[in-house]
Formats: sequence, C-alpha cells, structure tokens
Amino acid sequence: MSTTRTRRKNGQQRVAFHERLEKSDLIEIYRRLWFARLFDEALYDAKKKGRLRRGNVYGSRGQEAIMVGTTYPLRPDDFVSPIHRDMPVFVFRGMTVEQVMCQVWGKAEAPTRGKDSWSHMGDMNLGIVHSTSMLGSTIAVACGVLWAQRLDGRRDRVLVAYTGEGATATGPFHEGLNFAAVHKLPLIVVVENNQYAYSTPVELEVPTKTVAERALGYGIPGYSIDGNDFNAVYDTMCEALDHARAGNGPVIIECVTYRLQGHADHDETRARKYRPVEEIELWEKRDPLVRYRQYLLSTGQFTEAELPEPPLDIKEQIERAIVYAISSPDPEPHTALEDIYDESAGVSL
Repeated sequence: MSTTRTRRKNGQQRVAFHERLEKSDLIEIYRRLWFARLFDEALYDAKKKGRLRRGNVYGSRGQEAIMVGTTYPLRPDDFVSPIHRDMPVFVFRGMTVEQVMCQVWGKAEAPTRGKDSWSHMGDMNLGIVHSTSMLGSTIAVACGVLWAQRLDGRRDRVLVAYTGEGATATGPFHEGLNFAAVHKLPLIVVVENNQYAYSTPVELEVPTKTVAERALGYGIPGYSIDGNDFNAVYDTMCEALDHARAGNGPVIIECVTYRLQGHADHDETRARKYRPVEEIELWEKRDPLVRYRQYLLSTGQFTEAELPEPPLDIKEQIERAIVYAISSPDPEPHTALEDIYDESAGVSL
C-alpha cells in the first residue's frame, strides 16, 4: 500500500501536495471531515427515531477522508459522480444541505422533485453526474460525459467516478475503463474498498492482492492507498489530476478503508455473523478524523481549542436542514409524469 511521500522530479525533492496547503485550507478540510461524520450520524439517528420513514440510510462513517481528500483539489468545472456512501460530496460540490436533505426525505424541493431516492440525483450545472444503482455502470456513463466534452473541444475537465470494490468485477466497469484507456479520457476512478460488497468479503470479489492491480490490464496507473489517511488520499488525487489533465488518460485510485456500519440501516452488522466484532474494533482505531486532528496538532499551527470535536455550528446546520426537509411539501401526484421525457425532442405522453 502506498503512502504519502515527498515527490521527486529531475532528481530534486518536491514538497508533498498536502504540505502546500494554507492554514485556512487545513481548518476547512477538518470541518468537511466533521461535516461528513455528522451528516452520517444525523441520518442514522433520524431513522432510528422515526423522523425518516422513507428508504434506507447508507452509512459512510470511517470513509470521510476519501470524500474530502478526492474533492478538495478539484476545479469548479470538474465533474463528480458520487455513489450512495458519498452524500456529503453533493454539498462539497455546490448543493445546499437543504437540497440534499429534501432528496433523502423525497420532497418536492429535492433535485429530483421526489422522484428518486438517496444519491440518485445530479446537477450538470454543478458538474454532478447521476450515478447508477449498479455501480460499475457509472464508469460507462462517465465515459459518455467525457467523450461529449471532447466533442466540444474540452480535454482537461476531469471526471471523478466513485465505485466500490465489488463493482470492479462487473462488465460495464471493465468496458468503460477499456474505452477510457484507449481514448485517454481524463477519468479518475476512486474505488472505495471497504472490504465488503454487502456481505461478500473482498477476497471473494477480487483475485489480485489489490484492486489497483486491475489497472495493469489497461496500461494505466493504479494506486492502492490508505483511505483513512487524508494526506495520502489528497496527495494521490493531486498526482492523478496532473496525469489526467495532461492528456495521459484514466487513473484508478483504490482507497483501502472499512465500512463500520452494515450495508444499510437494516443491516445491523454487529448482530450478523459475516463481520467479526474484532475486525470492526480494529478499524475503529483507524478513525480518519482522529488521525487528521492529530496531524494538525503535530504541525504546531493549531491549539486544542481551535479543533473542537465536533464543531457545534456544523451539527446545528445539519439539524436545521433536516427540520427544513421534514417541513417541506411532498410532491403532488400530478408531477409524477413530469420531467421524464425531453419535450423538445418531440416526445410526449
């Protein structure tokens, strides 16, 4: 597994990307990590208390460094295609917390106007590409978006597509990567290897030692990194962005992490036999928020008081958004058939 390192070029050492960040960046990153954690906790709490009665909750606790580390270095015009464990990414890329909560609650003010659930939404004005339920297929969709950009003369607008390690065993994943590699599309595939595809352990999903080794079949770079170390994720992402923007084609970044909860709220992981309690406890000790806070304190730039656990204003922001979503109107029945067909193409009911 690769780690954060000082880069060398032409025999000279270069400062690691994360070491170039300003103090204001470091505190913003810390706050984003906490936003992702508190977002997850708030929705699980809402589900347990009966405040959220629609759909399931898909947890991301323990995977916060991936979401923040892969999005922080992006340009405003880049694309992302988040999946069900990446809900905070929608906020990081420009959606309001209220919009995202309305999506979770299936409200009329949601981006999909209540027609779809959870992460099944997008906004091309923000560069957010709708993901697919079968996660491997998202890679093929990403290729289509990037090919359209090329036809429009844009070659350096990167698309970051997220997926799980289980999805890398599906056909569309390989077909998409093959296309992206042949045509050198600026695609970065972030594989959230959280050790389980629902209840299937990674050793029954992938025949190689790492998921990143799949890159060898396409002649593209593949990184396997500690997904619970923000600095490792950020540095690797910056390197991948340089590669993709230069016209060198796609990159796979395998972020090795752990799914601390079950697949969803209905899957009480500690009560099920497929996940040993000792395994969960081991990964809980690798908490990315704790590790990043320790790093910040080690730089000498922060006091304990400057790094509250958690920042209370973020917790209040999320709760206000939940209250807003709960009190927002449900979609009217007559809207069910709206926004389905492109009327400009001459198709109507």
